[in-house]
Amino acid sequence: MLVDANAQLLLNALLRNADDPVLVFDADLACRFVNDATCRYSATDRQHLLGGHASSVFDAVGFENTILPALTQALGGASAQFRAWRPTKARGERCFDVRIEPLNQPSGHIVGVTVLLEDVTEQVHTEERARLAMMMFEHTTEGLMVLGADQRIRLVNPAFSELTGFDADEVAGQFPQTLLSLGPDSHDPYADIWHALEYDHTWQGEVTYRCRNGRLLSTWQTVVRVLDAHDAVEHYLAIFTDLTERQRFEQQLERLVYYDALTSLPNRALLSDRIAQAMSRAERVGNRMALLFVDLDRFKAINDALGNHQGDQLLRTVAQRLREQTAADMTVSRYGADQFVLLMPEIDTPDQAATLAGRLQEALSEPHRMTGQDLTTTGSIGIAVYPDDGSERELLIQHAETAMQAAKRAGRNTFRFFTQDMNQRSAEFLLLDSHLRQALVNGDLLLYYQPQIDLKTRQVIGTEALMRWRHPELGLVPPNRFIPAAEESGLIVPMGQWAMKEACRQNKAWQDEGLLHAPVAVNVSARQFAEQLELVAAEALSSAGLAAQWLELEVTESTLMDDVNEAILTLNALKRMGVRLAIDDFGTGYSSLSYLKRFPLDKLKVDRSFVIDILNDPDDAAIAGAVVSLAKNLRLKVIAEGVETDGQLDFLEQMGCDEMQGFLVAPPLPAEKMPEFLARWQEKPTPAS
Repeated sequence: MLVDANAQLLLNALLRNADDPVLVFDADLACRFVNDATCRYSATDRQHLLGGHASSVFDAVGFENTILPALTQALGGASAQFRAWRPTKARGERCFDVRIEPLNQPSGHIVGVTVLLEDVTEQVHTEERARLAMMMFEHTTEGLMVLGADQRIRLVNPAFSELTGFDADEVAGQFPQTLLSLGPDSHDPYADIWHALEYDHTWQGEVTYRCRNGRLLSTWQTVVRVLDAHDAVEHYLAIFTDLTERQRFEQQLERLVYYDALTSLPNRALLSDRIAQAMSRAERVGNRMALLFVDLDRFKAINDALGNHQGDQLLRTVAQRLREQTAADMTVSRYGADQFVLLMPEIDTPDQAATLAGRLQEALSEPHRMTGQDLTTTGSIGIAVYPDDGSERELLIQHAETAMQAAKRAGRNTFRFFTQDMNQRSAEFLLLDSHLRQALVNGDLLLYYQPQIDLKTRQVIGTEALMRWRHPELGLVPPNRFIPAAEESGLIVPMGQWAMKEACRQNKAWQDEGLLHAPVAVNVSARQFAEQLELVAAEALSSAGLAAQWLELEVTESTLMDDVNEAILTLNALKRMGVRLAIDDFGTGYSSLSYLKRFPLDKLKVDRSFVIDILNDPDDAAIAGAVVSLAKNLRLKVIAEGVETDGQLDFLEQMGCDEMQGFLVAPPLPAEKMPEFLARWQEKPTPAS
């Protein structure tokens, strides 16, 4: 044994309650003793440590790599001492002074090793704090004076000498009052300082010193009373800053903290403060206030197309226009990348907020001259009124943003007042977004295909791929429920990419089966159109092995008109590939003939809203007729969607419409139902009445 039983008991008694870990190992480096501190630090029971080899014991303590070589050397008679930081299971990162000594018998024969791990974490931290304090004392730009309990100067830092011109030796032992600029009738600020510090720990105020060169130095000074362990004054610390520098620094800091660097508008922090003030005043005097949440429409597409520099310039121009439309008591703030919030601190009726929103929209829609071309932007605006729509600051901002999102869903370039119904819809959108992301991963999205018919030959000349969502619990979810949520969240981009790939794959499969040789039309969202659409289309065609002529992309006219020049570039790239192009929902936007002529299109699609009442509403009939006439003049095909009756079909044929799709022929069908439809249609190519 390492020592006899009595000696072992004595050793245990002496070391078990030591504050620091103590371990003893025999000549085979098997653990023979650990004290309570070792168990605490390693968070391991004693029985799991005793008898274990040093490698496993110190692995539990966290020292294996560092300590094992030293243990081996100690068995040869060499002591070791070093410092190391190690994580502990019980107390986190700790610093230890490690001391390793050979354990000798009276004969001098080495029979083991003792290890003492002294926790010096607090000592190291204290030394580090002292070092950092001295570093700060030496290098801070503020003047520092350390005064004794007798109020005489004991020590000053280099910044003090630089500011006043006095060396440390010149002022040591003097009262700080000797450095003041005092006239016969001047009040000694130190009289106030010492009086205040009898009752308080800190004094702050302005003190003017006279420098060595006679210059007056106006400072803002803080004097702190420092007590010893017995609550007696140990010393005083005086810290002062040149007010000129401080004022300049405060102005810079205020700009950094409260103003947006790009637009110089108030930022969120300052807006929040001003909203709180306006709420307080409104509550006090009983008036209303309003927030207008402005979000630039499709700014990301503009920024991606023109670059960050031009995007920043556009934001600065928008900020200036917003400022020009507001009164002096209003706050215009930049809230996010392309978002602005306006505070109307006092209104009589909500109509005043609506009037301002209208002015803002007019100002935003004025063309911006960018890179030699006129760029038009619009904004969606949400309005929340205090106290009607919320009595808390964050809630009011949230409601204004919710109203803005409703304005975007309504088609953008408009404004909406907050209503309680919007809260429920926002919650539904969040839930839908979460479920949609899972659906994209799980493969719960699918495509239905609606046949398109040539009105002269009655042959199937194409299909339109329409996205559907088969929810595991809700069943088949209609697109009007989930597409708006996907567009708002941006999820429409990966969903659109999937839809294009799947439509191309299915079309190629039909062709390989000899079932149908016709283009498949895929709808393209505004966001997807701005995301390098030609590359997405090329990838979809390549992965399916489908020729470009069998893919038709449908884009809304509002998407094309967002940025006409960029749209022309994208459409031309697609056209060079051989992809067919159509304008979807034509007649609902604001395309001009001059722009339309520049688009390399193949087809115009008459929106279903004009087809539904084409027999009863002269305006709808006139618009549909104008679209057909325009398409003929531009040598484009025209297709009508939403055809449900023979009367509608006859009317469209008389107008000269080329193609149609709608429930009169067939509803959107799952891919597996298309062979059955095509067989039936080939046998009798006539819409059922």
